[in-house]
Amino acid sequence: QGHLFDGHSGLLVQWPVPLLLIFLFDYADFGGRRRFFGALLFCVLAMMGHALQAVYLLMPLLLLFVLARLHQRDFTGALRVAAVGILAMGWLLLFLSPLLGDTLAQYAAAGGTVRYSIDLLGLFSPSFANPFWDGIAAHSVRVLGSNLAEGASYIGLLGGCLALVGLLATRAARWWLLTALVAWVLALGPILKLFDQPITLTIAGYETIVPLPYALLADLPLFEFARTPGRFMFLFALALAMMAGYGMAALWTSPLLLRRRRALRYCLALVIALLLYQDYQFFAEFPQVSAEIPAAVHALAARDDIRAVYNVPHDHLLAAKEAMYLQTAHGKALIAGHDTRQTPVDPAKLTLLSSFHPPLLADAAVDVIILNKPRAAETEMLDALMTQAQERLGAAFYEDERYALFETPAAQAPLEAVYWTAADDGAVTFIYKEQPGWLEYRATLKAQNRRVTLLLNDVPLQTQVISGAANLSLPLPIARRGYNTFRIALDPPCPPHIDTTVLLCHDVTIDVATIELLSRGAIYDPARFEDGIQLAGYHMPADFEDELSIRFWWRFESERSVNDVRFVHVLNAERRLMTQNDSSFGAVPASTERTETVTVELGGLPPGEYWVLAGWYALPDAIRYDVLTNVDGAQDNTIVLGTFTITE
Repeated sequence: QGHLFDGHSGLLVQWPVPLLLIFLFDYADFGGRRRFFGALLFCVLAMMGHALQAVYLLMPLLLLFVLARLHQRDFTGALRVAAVGILAMGWLLLFLSPLLGDTLAQYAAAGGTVRYSIDLLGLFSPSFANPFWDGIAAHSVRVLGSNLAEGASYIGLLGGCLALVGLLATRAARWWLLTALVAWVLALGPILKLFDQPITLTIAGYETIVPLPYALLADLPLFEFARTPGRFMFLFALALAMMAGYGMAALWTSPLLLRRRRALRYCLALVIALLLYQDYQFFAEFPQVSAEIPAAVHALAARDDIRAVYNVPHDHLLAAKEAMYLQTAHGKALIAGHDTRQTPVDPAKLTLLSSFHPPLLADAAVDVIILNKPRAAETEMLDALMTQAQERLGAAFYEDERYALFETPAAQAPLEAVYWTAADDGAVTFIYKEQPGWLEYRATLKAQNRRVTLLLNDVPLQTQVISGAANLSLPLPIARRGYNTFRIALDPPCPPHIDTTVLLCHDVTIDVATIELLSRGAIYDPARFEDGIQLAGYHMPADFEDELSIRFWWRFESERSVNDVRFVHVLNAERRLMTQNDSSFGAVPASTERTETVTVELGGLPPGEYWVLAGWYALPDAIRYDVLTNVDGAQDNTIVLGTFTITE
């Protein structure tokens, strides 16, 4: 019921598992080709609802089955069961081979940590939405929270009693107790939780969490994709059902019931079934959402002027799935589809499109915007999105309690640059630039001796150590039009989930982040120096007064040291050096990039024409690196950046 509530219908394909058990027992005991193919068939079918059932259910079940046979010294039976498991897993890999590489890459790229493990008290926590337990099991709210699907692990009052009877009456049921215990420990996840909070212990004055065996498995191949260990409760449920079945069989054949009339025995079975249903009920009335698609969405299919549809919010997983459902009606291209839990579209593009600037939408071929109001309300963005959409797009041409549909207005003047800070801490900024050119990122960074790396489109441009408050001014070379991501990354990063009462990780505070447009137009053609130094681009302003600030973009194919010095020289008309700025980047690894702003003081220069040159030399001999590209100044192993004139 919980997984159905969350839409995990594939995980509910469980009917082959009991049939698999029947064939496994028969094949392990007696062998035979028909029994082998029957076991193999139902093992494969058990994975067809969801391939990860191989991890959550079948691999542990088959492994325990093999260990039980080895314990009984039934080596032939163990080998037979192992053969079924190996061939079934091999068939699954063959079946998934056309998309296995892409799927694994998507799961790996999704990142994330272990989530949705069960609580220590979950076995005794029925659903708080069950009216029978309303007011009785008040602790269930604290144990389950909003995690009714992945966190459900209630053994049931009557079901637990039947399982206990089975354990006491039938020796064969005790193997299933071991299976249930293994599944329960795995479902607890990597750390022990009580009331959905980690249990901490104080040892020698230090607080620590309580690790569990799953912590050893979480990063192993295949298990690393199982970020929801609560799903091992599928195996627990199978074991509990087997124990309860043994208990019901023992009760049914007991002398107490055999002396009673058959009708009375069937009435007792019916009462037990009804009580089980009531005990395990999740909801008084199962939650439902209408599957009806508005006629206005259907009407989009007949329009030829719609190139693509943009669904908002773009970063809500259920909203993305509903967007694909709406696509079955309108049949138009989606800006953000859904590919293995996440969209393959650049998040910078999706985030900036949600600002609803008509030029951005038109440039992305968005002609219709569908705002999913309930999902936007869940992210607390509904009011902001509706207000912004109405201001920039006009009134919705259709709106009900679930959806609001907008059209992109006629194309307006293009936007030079748009940026939006994505994270609350300001560490990520998404940027759109209509044409290539230079931008300047400015912010105030505050930290306590923290190293940060500044990245543009995941390429490091600069590394700094922040102690106290530091004013950051970083040139950003945008080599192509479109969407870009600027990131301020801690080195080393703070853990993704951290208990601040146990561990303190110093972060960086970012204040007053702004981006200034410096230039538009193509970045200059690269110029190469010997030994793998490349000037990928530079920006020299046309207007300045007492100081000249030049932005550089360097690429280093080989590593650099403190002996490598970059110089900027200002020469007069007689080619005599008037002022300069020489500096070293220090140790720089190979295959990296750097940007910098070089300031040259011009105060006190007499009137006249001046030349600005740049280049590199090596210490201690101050021998210039050769310029390998045919540019002005190459004959002197320099690059002429430009000229300027000082008048009286």
